[in-house]
Amino acid sequence: MTKETDREKVSRFETALNQFVERFKDDRYVLAAVLVGTLSEATIWHRHSLELWIIEADGVSRRLRSDGNDERIFRILVEGGINIYAEVISRTRFKQMVEGASRTAFSCNFFAERKLIYSIDRSIDQWFEHANTVATKDQERELLAFSTWTIHAHMHAKKRLDVKNDLELAGQEVIGAAHSVAHTEIIRQGKVWEQDVIYKAIDGDPKLFKTIYLDVLAKPGNRKTLSAALDAIDGYLDQHYKAHLKPLLHYLKKENRLVPLSEISDHFAYSQIYPWHVAAVCEWLERKGRIQKLSAPFKLTKRSREQVEEPAYLLED
Repeated sequence: MTKETDREKVSRFETALNQFVERFKDDRYVLAAVLVGTLSEATIWHRHSLELWIIEADGVSRRLRSDGNDERIFRILVEGGINIYAEVISRTRFKQMVEGASRTAFSCNFFAERKLIYSIDRSIDQWFEHANTVATKDQERELLAFSTWTIHAHMHAKKRLDVKNDLELAGQEVIGAAHSVAHTEIIRQGKVWEQDVIYKAIDGDPKLFKTIYLDVLAKPGNRKTLSAALDAIDGYLDQHYKAHLKPLLHYLKKENRLVPLSEISDHFAYSQIYPWHVAAVCEWLERKGRIQKLSAPFKLTKRSREQVEEPAYLLED
């Protein structure tokens, strides 16, 4: 059997996509479709399916029991033998997705281009064009998100190494942190990159990634290598923290008070940043002497009369 070339695979996927769009062109309830990720010879090798957003009219969603109570609806469809992973989105929800802090669906689009391939709604055209452009430029939020992953992984790697003396799992955590740093470097460049992120990052800063990635792969379970990698990652965080953690630092400065962790987490709830990652970042900043850690009262239930304490942080001028 002759092996399919990349060009032939691109053609096969494009044909399936066009056939799929033709199927719903007469469906007045389907308003638009967005292709997630490009179909090119450079990126087609890792594709096993098509990824789409299908935007439908309000009030027509067909929910299945398997959807549960999740607001997001996903469907796996097929065309020409190619699976299509589709997120079905109502018009109103799509509008919410592209506005303000709720624009989480455009998060991480530094790593996957989005293209409007079908639309019968001019408003959707305008919303998409605006959101896709702004999100590509919206580096601050993405830098914060990936920096939280880096700090969280670094913290666990250091515990594995220093407390548990578990060199193998410490190495895995370091590799995870290195991939987070790699994604951060792509975001810093402000351009979409759909191919292997780690190799692009190595080309951009070979010295850093030799220490935190290549050496760790070459010498697994080597304490000296892992320690050097952790020091390099910590140095990287030190060097860039003002820019990479800017939204968090700006928020604390603007509040100009002792801010409970629950309030900080709520503030970034729509930025795809986990509360435990927020806590890790705040603990890192506190250890570096850049913010002060105290505590604040917290009610476990809305009817609780007794209070417990939660971490609270203060950024002093």
